[in-house]
Amino acid sequence: MNLPTHVKFDVPLERVWVTARFNHLGVDLAATTVATPVALRVDAGTDFADPRTCEYDLSSGKSGYQVDTSKADCSIAFKKSTGGGSYPLQARVTWKVTWTDSANPDGAPREPDLPAGLSTFEQDVAVKEVQSVNR
Repeated sequence: MNLPTHVKFDVPLERVWVTARFNHLGVDLAATTVATPVALRVDAGTDFADPRTCEYDLSSGKSGYQVDTSKADCSIAFKKSTGGGSYPLQARVTWKVTWTDSANPDGAPREPDLPAGLSTFEQDVAVKEVQSVNR
């Protein structure tokens, strides 16, 4: 209780894409939709947290997109134990979605961008209270 909660991905997220292709009578058309993870929002799932939510930008590394909130300006601290229950901590990844007019996911993005995508994960979190005496 009253300690900052940190989030770190075990495995970095990857950019994902899908291509639709049409080839008929010499006409070859393709379009590729690309989703890139850009942000993480963490919600404590209770008003007994300060702050209740934190948002982080994802950074691109050699192996994908990731975040380590231990060095971030925002960290959720739970102010009340859950007793025998839990709080529904929620993590939501925002994906920037673009498209190209080819089968190449690295092609120039076309306008307009598509609506942002969201992936949500919920984890029950038990918060314990530890009492100590300082002299």
